[in-house]
Amino acid sequence: MKKVKLVVWILIVALVAVVIYQNKVFFWDTKQSLAVDLAFAKYQTPEVELLIIFGAFFAAGFLLGIYFLIGRGLKKKKKVKALKTQVKEQTEKAVALEEELRSLRGDPVLPDTSENDDTVLQAAGANPGGQPPTGDNKL
Repeated sequence: MKKVKLVVWILIVALVAVVIYQNKVFFWDTKQSLAVDLAFAKYQTPEVELLIIFGAFFAAGFLLGIYFLIGRGLKKKKKVKALKTQVKEQTEKAVALEEELRSLRGDPVLPDTSENDDTVLQAAGANPGGQPPTGDNKL
């Protein structure tokens, strides 16, 4: 997907370059000035090429878009972090409630080590990975 995006952007930039090159008389030789006429102030820029004006507005739009994109990304990161914290707290609470339930039922609390698991299973009659049981058990 990244390669497709890269190819699309290269095509867009190439298209814009071709349009500017084929119309270089319009972009380089035409000079314009921008004017702002407010009720309390008037301002007029010196005459500059249209390419510079288009480039300035493109850059302003690009920077504005990046600003909003970064802001949205930071909000998402903050929300993900809060949700991960909430999941961790709820997991810890669930473990505590399970331990409390075991203690109220009188169930033994099994330790987490694998050595003790094998010992408990063997004491309970299970045969994890050992010799197959012998005897005349017919199905």
